[in-house]
Amino acid sequence: MIAADVGVVRRDLALRGIGIILLSSFFFGVMAVCVRLAAREMPPPQVAWVRFTGSLLVLLAVTRGRGLRPRASNRRALALRGLLGAGAIMLYYIGISGAGAGLATLLHCTHPVFTALFAVSFLGEAFSARIGAALALNLAGVLIVVGPGGNLGPAVLSGAACAIAAAVLAGGAVATARHLRATESAALITTYFMAVGSVATAPSLIAGVPAATPFLALALLGVVVPSVAGQWLLHHGLGFTSATQGGLAAATMVISAAGLEALLLNEHLGSGALLGACLMIVAVVVASAKR
Repeated sequence: MIAADVGVVRRDLALRGIGIILLSSFFFGVMAVCVRLAAREMPPPQVAWVRFTGSLLVLLAVTRGRGLRPRASNRRALALRGLLGAGAIMLYYIGISGAGAGLATLLHCTHPVFTALFAVSFLGEAFSARIGAALALNLAGVLIVVGPGGNLGPAVLSGAACAIAAAVLAGGAVATARHLRATESAALITTYFMAVGSVATAPSLIAGVPAATPFLALALLGVVVPSVAGQWLLHHGLGFTSATQGGLAAATMVISAAGLEALLLNEHLGSGALLGACLMIVAVVVASAKR
């Protein structure tokens, strides 16, 4: 009876975490479209700096700086999570600028498979046929989307490559964040992530920033507000579910990103991209399946 009750509680907590992360994925989809708009007037690395710095200021205002002292043993992990996340965000934003929010988000959302790989390599989880099958499906989907039959121009292909590289880094970042959530709060992890990201992307300002316009200001506001909400919700949800399950839920951001891009910018994913998307979705489901 006790074992059954514990199983029910764990299942309920996992469902709660997945629900929270599904909500975060909607905010990330909104952010992706606003990044596409902001990148028309500002280089993507600078958009990333605004995202990190603006979110950091919002978090410091909300928390008033309280509860932000991490355990000494977690400082390196917090720095690692920040660096991996900053690299992933910059590459993702560059990918959005070149390939569009829908396609770049689709490729970026292969990160649950890489999260599973990092868990195997660094968290001691055993490699299985399930993970191998997920990787094969993921690779097949990527090849269909960006391969010779994808009919992608050089700029789009370059953006797609950046989005895939961002997925690899994001996998490591999510796995690290899940590890940290065992002992740290979502607010602390999110705040340190934004602080490290702000410092890491600051060199992009050396070349000078574009003149402020009302359009750019609104687009950047649309980047910062959904970003801080989505990031906190993601870290909060990871406290109730596994990294791979959380990554699977976060991957649904492609739905809101592609939908909003179609609605606002009249841009749609082609049939090849949709076929590749189906394989990649199957890949993350296989990678996240319960043993």
